[in-house]
Amino acid sequence: MTPPTTVSAVVYSRDEADLLRDCLPLLADFDEVLVCDMGSSDDTVAVAHAHGARVVPVPDAPVVEQVRQLGLDAATSDWVLFVDADEHVPAGYRAALAPLLDGADDLAGVRVRYDNVAFGRMLAHSLQGSAKYALLRRGRARYAEPALAHVPPVLDGRAVDAPRSVPPIAHLNFRSVAQTTEKIVRYADNNPARFTRLDDPVLLLRELLRSTVFSGAWRDGRAGFAVAALHTFGHLYGSLLEAERAGTLDRPLPRRTTGLLAAAEGAQRAVVAARDAVRGTARRATARRGR
Repeated sequence: MTPPTTVSAVVYSRDEADLLRDCLPLLADFDEVLVCDMGSSDDTVAVAHAHGARVVPVPDAPVVEQVRQLGLDAATSDWVLFVDADEHVPAGYRAALAPLLDGADDLAGVRVRYDNVAFGRMLAHSLQGSAKYALLRRGRARYAEPALAHVPPVLDGRAVDAPRSVPPIAHLNFRSVAQTTEKIVRYADNNPARFTRLDDPVLLLRELLRSTVFSGAWRDGRAGFAVAALHTFGHLYGSLLEAERAGTLDRPLPRRTTGLLAAAEGAQRAVVAARDAVRGTARRATARRGR
């Protein structure tokens, strides 16, 4: 008889003991739980041991992709599910994976779905379709060196999206403005080349409109707007870093861009002048009536 497929849950933590207290109890159904400690100075190790997890010391790194391979190598199960400390795996998740993994000899990686939580609010419209290759078969997946932010592993075999029978994982990745900004800047600095150009005002305005208005992010209230605005900031930061490294920040703006900006500036000045004229006329009329 073929032995059942085993799955390890591998969690990374850098001073995230408080998040682990909520994350680790949700992984009790997995065959093995590892906490890869990235040089934490808080109670990460103690919390991991208290929940029966095996602690694997790994180097600190700007982005977790740079140490993913160490967790993959340290696990002993057939498959590894990478879980961030700020992710909550739903009840029954391990059982939902079984039909997908059992007997799938040619399968190397599964792209898992996520629901995003921002500032305490579940996002129903923003960042829909979030997914990443977080479920990997040991021996059939590896991370390239140097590993870059948001770049998936190299797979030796078939890759699939998790079916609808596998529920999304809740990701509490936007907990505060300061935490989100720090992470966005750190990841953008690691891999600025992945951002498209936003190095002139027209491109920036177009992206801001796309992310905050046309995406429907505003339907998630202020939380949705905040996430969209912060992502646009990260996009801009990464784009400017890449332009700086390419040596293009000293170049003039394209003629078409300067023409559009000049027209917009002229229209704005005309509107302000008309507004001031109307206000001046109204003030004079009020003064005459008061005599």
